[in-house]
Amino acid sequence: MSRSERKGSRRLLPLLSLAFVLLLAAAFVFLLPLIKETFPPDDSAAYVYTPSYRTLAGFDESALDIITVTHAGGESYTLVYQDGILSLMTDTGSLEPISAAISDSFIKYATTIYVEDTLARDESEVADQLSAMGLAPPQIKATAVFTDGSEITVRLGDSLFDTTYHYYQWSGDDGVYLCNAGVYETFAYTADMLRTVVQPPISASLVERVSIRHGDGEPIVCGFETDGTGTLESPFIYPMDAEAVQALITAISNFRLGARLLPLTDETLALYGLDAPQAVIRIDQREGLYSDVTSGGAFISYTMEPSAITLTLGDADGEFFRFCGYEGTCYRVSSFLVSAFIKADAKNYAALNPADMGDVTILGITVRTGNGALELRASYTENVLPNNELETDEDGNIVYTAEVSCNGEPIAAAAFDALADRLKQLIVSGRLDGAAAPDGTPRWQLILTTAQGKTRTLAAYPMDSFQDILTVDGVALHYISNEALDIALGEFAALLKQTDIS
Repeated sequence: MSRSERKGSRRLLPLLSLAFVLLLAAAFVFLLPLIKETFPPDDSAAYVYTPSYRTLAGFDESALDIITVTHAGGESYTLVYQDGILSLMTDTGSLEPISAAISDSFIKYATTIYVEDTLARDESEVADQLSAMGLAPPQIKATAVFTDGSEITVRLGDSLFDTTYHYYQWSGDDGVYLCNAGVYETFAYTADMLRTVVQPPISASLVERVSIRHGDGEPIVCGFETDGTGTLESPFIYPMDAEAVQALITAISNFRLGARLLPLTDETLALYGLDAPQAVIRIDQREGLYSDVTSGGAFISYTMEPSAITLTLGDADGEFFRFCGYEGTCYRVSSFLVSAFIKADAKNYAALNPADMGDVTILGITVRTGNGALELRASYTENVLPNNELETDEDGNIVYTAEVSCNGEPIAAAAFDALADRLKQLIVSGRLDGAAAPDGTPRWQLILTTAQGKTRTLAAYPMDSFQDILTVDGVALHYISNEALDIALGEFAALLKQTDIS
């Protein structure tokens, strides 16, 4: 079966348009005399097809013993009913629990015969069509055996044209029916799809680096610090926007594998679009404490070694799902949960407040312009009490004494702190068409130094009468108002104009 045929059989159509309804009605008229009687031709009227949904039979689910499912490809597996839930019987005879939600669907459709419409009260009426319907032989056969030895069998065929309905028979009579997609998709599960899915061990606090590659392009690589800040490392080096960091970390921590599909082979790679993936994500994690909840609800915690997790995103599977390769197997994943990786764009990760270095202590601020220079320095000394213990405030934080200078002259610590806060608010005006490294002499430079020894240099180069090209550590992605620095400096702007740059 081709990839498009597989996907077509899985698509869900939430609403039938009028034109589609007319086509569907015409199909029934062409195929089946019974439907023709139900919908007599009338050129003056538009017919709306309404399935005659009904329940043909129901059986006591508490008396269910086993369900055996056989697919046209030859795969067969058995589900065993115990204590209200089904378990998959493995090749060794042991039982492996399956998802409670999926178990409920199997029990429902194995013990209650739901049909959407009756195509023929006896298969002899459409005997020459059974093969075309996928019922001779059936695409899927499921047999439910009950504790009293009785059993029923349902047979499922192909979908009717491009609808959500599938041809359906059951052992209780000789009729041919239509069933909804829920029935077909339940029995279409393979044994691998039913097995418990072990989620990748991802801990947001341990994520150190993420690489996202689209096609053959250069990967987007983001590095993360334990303080919650991030840095773009490829395709250019640039501080990351705080909200972008949080959004990407959230997408990583929320990632979940869905239903297990087939092992990855040359054939299935192409089937799921993983031979030419939409995105390849590598998540590197540092060593640290990892916590999880077991399937039994127990909370566990252990030290995780440094690790690397690779996720490969393939084709979309309908509107709500996408195929994902992980450790040799394909899974369905939510399109919503992986959209951040598919839409990833390095330019959208770039900081808009590039002088904001996060929750760190700034020890140095240097401003250079054509008029002069400011060199602001701060040092912090822990306060020691007479008993030689460190002084702390009411929240338990260590109390420091700050000494601050501007061009060698003492100034109030509050003035330094206020300037550092205003610089954090320095915001770009817009994005350049592409990354650049302007030549010439900048109108101004701003150099920030942290207590950890990190530095960041911002420089502004004339662009027009109102805007400057802004570089951050030599990379230009944005432009900024040519008044932005003066506004951020506040009272220091006047002092800067009075200084001698020499």
